[in-house]
Amino acid sequence: MTLIVAIEIINASVLANFRRTIDLIAGPAQLEVALGVGEVGFPEAIVEEVRRDPGVDLAVPLVRGTISVADGSGETLHLFGADLTAEAEFERYQVALTTDRRAVLRSLGDPGTILVTGAFAARRALAPGERLRLSTPSGVGEFKVVGLLDASGVAIALGGQLAVMDLPAAQRVLGKTGRVDQIDVVVRGEADVETVRARLQAGLPSALVVARPVQRGEHYERVFASFQAMLTGLSLLCLVAGVYIIYNTTSTGAVHRALSMGRLRVIGADGRQLFRLLMLEALVLGVIGVGLGTPSGIVLAHLLVGMVADSMGVIFQLHFPVESFTIDPWHQAAIGVIGTSAALFASYFAARNLAVLDPLEVMRTSTRQIARQVPTRRLVVWWLAIVVLAAAALAVEVAAQSIAWGNVGSTLWNGSVFVIAVPVVVVSARVLSGLLPRVFGPEGRIAADSLFSTPTRTGVTVAALALVLTVGVTVSSLAVSFQRSVGSYYDEGGLLPGDLVVSAVTTEGGWLETPLVPAVVDEIRAVPGVKAVETLRFLYGQIYRDERIALVALSDGFLDPERYDARWYRTGDPVQAAASLRAGVGVNIGTAIADRFGLGVGDEIELDTPTGPARLRVMGVTRDYIADRGTITLSRRLLIDRWQEPTVSRVNVFLDPNVSVDEGKSRIAAQLGDRYRLKMLTLGEVVAYHAEAIGRAFAFTDAIQLLIIIVTIAGIFDVLVAAIVERRRELALWRVVGADERAVRRSVVLESATIGTLGVGLGIAVGLVTAWIWVAINFRYLLGYYLEYHLAFWEMIWYATLVLVMAVAAGYAAAYYATRQPILEGVQTE
Repeated sequence: MTLIVAIEIINASVLANFRRTIDLIAGPAQLEVALGVGEVGFPEAIVEEVRRDPGVDLAVPLVRGTISVADGSGETLHLFGADLTAEAEFERYQVALTTDRRAVLRSLGDPGTILVTGAFAARRALAPGERLRLSTPSGVGEFKVVGLLDASGVAIALGGQLAVMDLPAAQRVLGKTGRVDQIDVVVRGEADVETVRARLQAGLPSALVVARPVQRGEHYERVFASFQAMLTGLSLLCLVAGVYIIYNTTSTGAVHRALSMGRLRVIGADGRQLFRLLMLEALVLGVIGVGLGTPSGIVLAHLLVGMVADSMGVIFQLHFPVESFTIDPWHQAAIGVIGTSAALFASYFAARNLAVLDPLEVMRTSTRQIARQVPTRRLVVWWLAIVVLAAAALAVEVAAQSIAWGNVGSTLWNGSVFVIAVPVVVVSARVLSGLLPRVFGPEGRIAADSLFSTPTRTGVTVAALALVLTVGVTVSSLAVSFQRSVGSYYDEGGLLPGDLVVSAVTTEGGWLETPLVPAVVDEIRAVPGVKAVETLRFLYGQIYRDERIALVALSDGFLDPERYDARWYRTGDPVQAAASLRAGVGVNIGTAIADRFGLGVGDEIELDTPTGPARLRVMGVTRDYIADRGTITLSRRLLIDRWQEPTVSRVNVFLDPNVSVDEGKSRIAAQLGDRYRLKMLTLGEVVAYHAEAIGRAFAFTDAIQLLIIIVTIAGIFDVLVAAIVERRRELALWRVVGADERAVRRSVVLESATIGTLGVGLGIAVGLVTAWIWVAINFRYLLGYYLEYHLAFWEMIWYATLVLVMAVAAGYAAAYYATRQPILEGVQTE
């Protein structure tokens, strides 16, 4: 319950904060002009065309980028460049100043001036008039702080990490001279917004989109929906685990209370009355669970939301703070109903079975014999039916490309563990009932008799352990598969040729570095000992068929067909593809784009560019781990020509054979001095850098796994203690005839170790399949990445050991409790 509440709050909070960020950044603008979602720039001359429309009151051009403090701290700032030369424009955009506004306006014409937030200035002990060294795409420079921004408007949206410059100065430092990222449009009071939008859309180049700010946010919200679906899948897994635990606990309690219920039936109590009484008890416990789970879920959400936001930043290359929490009372009420219903559902079967028992049979039969009969064949048939339904749901997921069906399929598969666990225990009993006594003597016989006299209870406990192991194996295999897939992509895919990879230290969000101006490439090329350089540019924000995809622009050296083989190309000829890409008439597309839109080699693809639509032929379908919704690979010369984007994301450096990597780093650092803050990594270090980013993306799942393990182990302990209470007389008599405390404890620990072993075996079997479902099927429809399946072997061993140790520890605690009970009191127990 706690985890379900936490995930719902995190999902709602992330979405609400993102919408709030979009609204605050948009300011008073009713319309925005952008290429794609505003992450691809276009010519500044468009601004004058917009201003000429009679319905436009104000058209404000903007550029955006990321810069960092050049002191090694790694602190980043979101730089906004805007034409804010009029005092009224400050008011419209809620750019509040703590310093004299008119003095600031007079200073903004100086290209070396900047505004920062008061919170940032206080943290850095900066005062207006002092200078600040910043690392930008154009290099490290000193900027004079001419004013401080108040904590309002855009500054709040970006968590105080905001810097503002005059538009021309920002264009220069961001390498966007002559280009803007978007134009904010304020419509005249008497004009109709939709009419102005339609008129602008008809008059501007077709590649540009004129839309309301909220529409830009909708592109990202669709992206977030996939991530939220993954969290929902984890919620469903937790719900299944909760049902297991509740069923196990209520079943154990029901069997233990069978004698009392039989007596009530003998003296006239009606079975339906007893059933209602038991269900009322389950309802009360369910309500109490909801009451405890809701506040603890809110606390957990506070602890996890930062990690989840960071994970989304890595996966989607976005960064926005989550400054407030959104708790929807209706959603929480719905979760409460679901939680209570799950408690009632899990308790129903035990209550029904207990209510229909023959009271005379109960009174002349031991409670342990009541649960002995198990319809094993029927359970196997039910399991096969559930598996078929799960496979059908996964097939629908692939056909419809819908993760909702994937969540249904994987939940059914995991739920089937509960059904098949009991037959597994029954089959194991045929072997272990003879094996345990032969190996462990009387303790083994007692343990086997206790385990297999109640196969349903044992089976559900085994299923709960298996589910814990399944969660660990699945999430770990996702992370390992992602890391190894990305590593082989850069290695086998040819994106890591050379000796060094040079990029900016600052990242725009996630793992993607801030681009560098072309002058950096020329300076590195001129360094003694550098034989050659190749460049690439990652460009997010391109829209294709209403999806936000990425462009990867490569210099000619990257397109050498000898670097690419069948492991990288899914379809297409590497030689023909390289020639076509170099000529600027063809592209390669990633597997996600090919499958999502039904494209293949020879098809034509049309992309919007600042210079008009570009029609290019698909030459190859390749592996793709750059962007979540897919990547298009093209020539960097084409990007410069059609997108007018000269900056670079990374520079791959080839050194002379007689120059070592360390010497090459030193020479590049000496040549560029302190004018640029650069990151220089070897090829292996780049792979490790991406692996570390992927680790961050999955960091929040560790907390989720830990919570599931704690709750499940607590449930197992409850079951074992209940079993000990039920067997008090038996254990006391065993001690009367000569068994010492150590023998009793060994018997109980052996029982729990056997349950742990069966749980580990079943968990590994189920976990292997579940991990394959998530890696090979669900993940591509969740986040768009087509991963290679790599089992997290050592992580699986770790989780298996943890589950086994925790099961034994729970058994020892229960055994200690049993041996602390007075013998006489145990003998007198009915």
